[in-house]
Amino acid sequence: MLTAQLVEIDAGINRVAAKTDGVLPVESAMLFRTLILLGRELTQVLEGAIRPFGLNETEYRVLMILFSQPDGMGHPTELCAGAAQSPANMTRLIDSLVARRLVGRSPGVEDRRRTALQITPAGDALVRQVLPHLANTLRNVFNMGGAEQRQLIAHLQGIATTMDSLDRSKVA
Repeated sequence: MLTAQLVEIDAGINRVAAKTDGVLPVESAMLFRTLILLGRELTQVLEGAIRPFGLNETEYRVLMILFSQPDGMGHPTELCAGAAQSPANMTRLIDSLVARRLVGRSPGVEDRRRTALQITPAGDALVRQVLPHLANTLRNVFNMGGAEQRQLIAHLQGIATTMDSLDRSKVA
């Protein structure tokens, strides 16, 4: 299915390039469309892998951010950036995770106006339950060696660096 979609996308890009006397950089356009298509599909794969555990992708990211911290703690502002969520969405997410006792919320130690969040023992246990299942999914999806994965990661990080340096107001 994805392969067929990529064949159609490639054909369409080549038709556009032919109609516009090669104005469109074919390889760059194909890479752009491929990354978008794969990103959407990878999100669906992740959602499918974690759905049996009662989580959606954003909830999982928030739990993983907290789980990854040495003390299991974080603050909503930091989580917004790491989970790519607005403050309003993060509030709803945290409310849901707190109601399910996966995350605890308390006033900050240094600044009581700043909320501190901590993964609970139940949240920690859920992450540890999900990880082996997700690890199998990752091995199945990224069926390549470590060196190949590191090379792909380096290329993608290069694209991220380039995107960071772009003046977005002049890109669109």
